[in-house]
Amino acid sequence: MDARSGSGGANAHPAAGATRGFDLAALKAAPRGWSLRQTLAPGVQRVGPLGEIPALLREFGLRPSDVLRRAGLAKDALEDREGRIPFADAGRLLALCAEATRREDFGLLLASRWRLEHLGLVGELMVTSQTVAQALESFASVHWINASGGAVFLRRHDDVTTLGYAIYEPGMEVGVHQAYDMVLGVGVQMMRELTGARQWVPKRVQLSRPRPASVEPYRRFFRGPVQFDAQSSLLQYPSRFNSIPLKSRDETRRRALAALLAGRREEIVPKLHRMVRIALLFGLSADDLADAMFMSHRTLNRRLHAFGANYRDVLQSVRFEASRQLLRDTSLPVADIASALGYAETSPFVRAFRRWSATTPQSWREAAVAERPHVEASGA
Repeated sequence: MDARSGSGGANAHPAAGATRGFDLAALKAAPRGWSLRQTLAPGVQRVGPLGEIPALLREFGLRPSDVLRRAGLAKDALEDREGRIPFADAGRLLALCAEATRREDFGLLLASRWRLEHLGLVGELMVTSQTVAQALESFASVHWINASGGAVFLRRHDDVTTLGYAIYEPGMEVGVHQAYDMVLGVGVQMMRELTGARQWVPKRVQLSRPRPASVEPYRRFFRGPVQFDAQSSLLQYPSRFNSIPLKSRDETRRRALAALLAGRREEIVPKLHRMVRIALLFGLSADDLADAMFMSHRTLNRRLHAFGANYRDVLQSVRFEASRQLLRDTSLPVADIASALGYAETSPFVRAFRRWSATTPQSWREAAVAERPHVEASGA
């Protein structure tokens, strides 16, 4: 079954503004399904850059412990960069920070303080790389070690490179806007640090979130226009930047770090969720994904069967989660959402959504907007 097909086959377009030609090598380096979802452990987030939040809150005259408590976190939860917190709690924390500071662009404020060292071993691997391209490929391939609720995707085609992020954490209803803001902001900071160009500017920026009340902070941060209400969250830039050599390159150290990180194995069900989310963006088939996981489609399903799952269950679970995010967090037409999820036409998507939720996408969207959870109440 093709990952972009509804009931037969499809040829829906990938992320808006992007071009075809996904590099499989980068992926290698880099109501149906409810039983499956029980086998998918909740995502976790390494503290890393979130450790800058307390100091940022204090600058606004706020007590970090109060905000952390409302997010369901201990007052010292962010003290250790190597610490882990639930992925959904990280989203709730970002939303609460935005609310408490009255800064819808809080994610960008946090991203402005980001440095490669916040990534720990992953950051060390990146700075020892030979080129910007090698550093980004390393980041995309092992990002799951730091955050297992969202997928980084990297794509090169002709003279344009795309770097993006897609959340696939089931049931994450709060903080999605701020999470995408922060991660895309981190992407810009990452490129500025890797290239050594403090004024580095992406060619294109798009965010899968509603247009904020004020777009000026976004234009100021990204130094250019930003597309909101997009099918996916990504940066695009001229591929010539990929060949820039890093001053900190150290092949001996890089190989040692790569070997160390290679010893960490991602569990098959979370890994497939991550890869399917990327596949929906780039039109990869089930066989493509199995190949990227170095096994046949039959072997993949046999291994999933041990967890009470199969490829179709994973595909439907990821599509359902992605569809709800796009319905809740953007104003994209249902037809565009169907296309973003790999359906050739809108009607198969509507039928599938009815099976998943017992209602139509439009009715679900209206109810979600009317009943949007309030972060203060959910963290009390």
